[in-house]
Amino acid sequence: MNQSRRNATGSLPQAITKSLFMILVVALVVFSSCSRDTSDDLLAPVASWNGIEIVGEHFIQEYQLFGTYAPFRDTPEVRRHYARVMLERMIIAEKGRDAGLDTTRHVRHAVQRRVDMASRRHLFNTEVRPTVKEPGADEIYTAFRRSNARLRAQQIYASSQAEIDSLYRKLHAGADFDQLAEESMIRAGSGMGTAGHMGWITFNDLDEEPENVLFATPRHHISPPVQSLRGWHIFRVWDEEETVFLDESTFNNIRDRLEFQVFQRRFDEATARFIQQEILSTDLAVDMQVLGALYDIIQPSMPQRSHPEEIIRFNNELNLMQPEIDEQTTVAIVDGAEFTVGQFMYHLPDIPVEWIVNDFRHALEIAIRDSILAARSERVRPDTTLDVRLNRRVAEYTALYYAALQQGADTLNLAPLVDAYYDVWKNEQFVAYHTTSYRMYTFRDSLTATDAVERFMALQNWQQVLQGMPAGSFTVEDRVATTLEYTDLPIHSLPVSHPDSTEILTGPFARANWGVIKATDRQTTWVPLEEVRDQVMQLLNERRVFVAHRELLPRDYRPEDIVIDTELLDRLIPYYF
Repeated sequence: MNQSRRNATGSLPQAITKSLFMILVVALVVFSSCSRDTSDDLLAPVASWNGIEIVGEHFIQEYQLFGTYAPFRDTPEVRRHYARVMLERMIIAEKGRDAGLDTTRHVRHAVQRRVDMASRRHLFNTEVRPTVKEPGADEIYTAFRRSNARLRAQQIYASSQAEIDSLYRKLHAGADFDQLAEESMIRAGSGMGTAGHMGWITFNDLDEEPENVLFATPRHHISPPVQSLRGWHIFRVWDEEETVFLDESTFNNIRDRLEFQVFQRRFDEATARFIQQEILSTDLAVDMQVLGALYDIIQPSMPQRSHPEEIIRFNNELNLMQPEIDEQTTVAIVDGAEFTVGQFMYHLPDIPVEWIVNDFRHALEIAIRDSILAARSERVRPDTTLDVRLNRRVAEYTALYYAALQQGADTLNLAPLVDAYYDVWKNEQFVAYHTTSYRMYTFRDSLTATDAVERFMALQNWQQVLQGMPAGSFTVEDRVATTLEYTDLPIHSLPVSHPDSTEILTGPFARANWGVIKATDRQTTWVPLEEVRDQVMQLLNERRVFVAHRELLPRDYRPEDIVIDTELLDRLIPYYF
């Protein structure tokens, strides 16, 4: 277990690193970024089918979670697609409820973890958010300027103020910046040869105060020491670039987004400092023998690569795993109280996989932190809030969906599905060849061909063009080709010209005579099912979860029957990411 099996006892201030707080910010604070309106939009359905629906608040929470773990460009099309995905999951979740899966331990724990997360968020919104200053007009414009600028910088890093002050004095005494930067990066765990070079830095890449100091530092100058959530820094600026906009419209178009980003960063930082004050004085002693034994049990299931499907599989296995170690076994003592293997396993599915894989002790610390914060959130009565109640419902839907999906995948009889899924996958997997019928118009020379195409572009009527051409200046021939044959004409990529639409032509091509082609029909020939039956069965096994999802949907379900409220999807949240 490398580093994770060392340091059997210690205090939480020594054990928990700065990155731990930033993980919490990503996992918890992001969901509170949009103020929760109590308007009817939050309870109105964004997608519905046959009495089953997804409401606005549910969509907001899951869509933002999706955007946090899998960043993407937020568009109306993506929102509509995700609303349909969510509704299909809700339909399957209702099947899980009918099967009594809501009473299983896996589902109950998943729901309670989500409620704990919402309770912690309510604690931050109640005790931290009111202390955060809203950005003023000047600060928003400064953010605009910085978002269109970048600095190439270098840093010296230290973990304490005393250390950074000592390094700053050495600089003023004539010490070499590169050498001090290189040494500081090595102490911080970075590889040799970086010399503290940070690359290009722009708005929102750093904490707020370090950013202010960096952008206030002139080119080729050295900044005074400044503290971030991760430690202390001295910057040196090498280059600077800025794009200047002379019109106000560019700024006005992104003003709201910038205001959100400035406030959110302040809230993130204030939350991290709040967590430090709440839990960093906690005494912690870890039983490394128990922790190591638990690691050895979980390690064989860990993802072999950072692929989303592998991570999802691992999280699902964590939800169902019941180690041979007694759940009441103590793995740590926190302020004199026992923290058990069962409590650790309860929290594991919500801990970032990278910490479980790379630093198991750190994963334990995250679990302890979440447990402490969930308990302390009771002082602000989270159970009375709409947000927590809705989170309970959302968590139940999610857990029921995955429980039903797992049960469906485990009990699926694949043999009767071969014929149906051959049809589902035949265009993706089992195409033998395509046959394209096309019409070839050839002309006596390049001038005639080019003139014909130009007239077609103006008239949009090929027959009228040909009727106006001299007799004998062109020929028309119907041909057929397959993808099994070589042709240097793009006949198989040319869309078919349907009779009720404008003809689609391509050319002219110099092939002895100059020619223009038009695809008139395209047919697909597939490898017969009898020849690929074993391959279909292999795909069914490999894609068992996908198949289970399809098979759990009702027989009368059709995606086109889903009702989507596109206007509501646009109103619910700004297009931030």
